[in-house]
Amino acid sequence: MIAAMPQECGALLRRIGKWERTMFGPFRGYRFRLFDRNCLLVQSGMGFRRAMDATRALLAGTSPQFLVSFGVAGAVKDDLQVGDVVVARITCLLNKGFPSQFQGLASLSDAARQAAARALQLRGARFVSGTAITTRGSQAVPLQLERMANPVLEMETAGIARVAVEQGIPLLALRAVSDGPQAPIPFDLQAVTDEDSNLQIGKLIKMALRHPRIILQSIQLIQNVERAATNAAIALVAALSLPSPALSP
Repeated sequence: MIAAMPQECGALLRRIGKWERTMFGPFRGYRFRLFDRNCLLVQSGMGFRRAMDATRALLAGTSPQFLVSFGVAGAVKDDLQVGDVVVARITCLLNKGFPSQFQGLASLSDAARQAAARALQLRGARFVSGTAITTRGSQAVPLQLERMANPVLEMETAGIARVAVEQGIPLLALRAVSDGPQAPIPFDLQAVTDEDSNLQIGKLIKMALRHPRIILQSIQLIQNVERAATNAAIALVAALSLPSPALSP
């Protein structure tokens, strides 16, 4: 499993309960058992390049049955609500407005989908199929991508998919909605990150000083991220409770 942020990893680990810390090269990782499976989780950090490097570090010492990219994402259209979870059938890389590297992803079995949907229904959220669009930051989405099923913007899956294809390992991608047209990120993410997707705290502080309302909106965003990360973990654990949850692309 590959997740970018501590919030995403923490949401899963809280549901696991018992785990051990480890390292995959320079990347922080965790080992645990889940429904009689040996599982590994690596915290990659944000961005396409880090996701690739972390996945390669993870695979340097293991040969998993399948990989999972999970975490939060931004909805492109307003028909997805905060907390809804998208299992992506396709991923692509969006760079300077141009989509490339389209890749089919593994899907869930019907039983696994139903288990995830039931678990989310208890939290008032939906489980739907969609498209994971990997981007460096907030970018305008081309019309052809908007027309795809439930497109969401995130920053890692296409990088993980590249390594998965190289290694011939199926990849699942589960992303929960943390923002979107109805709950937008209160600042331009691309304007406060560098080329390696590092958050530039100084730029963010200057932006907040110029626009104080960003502070209150950011508090709401943090709450939305926490809800989304929790739902992504709930859906993932529910899906993995089945004997054969993943189907090849």
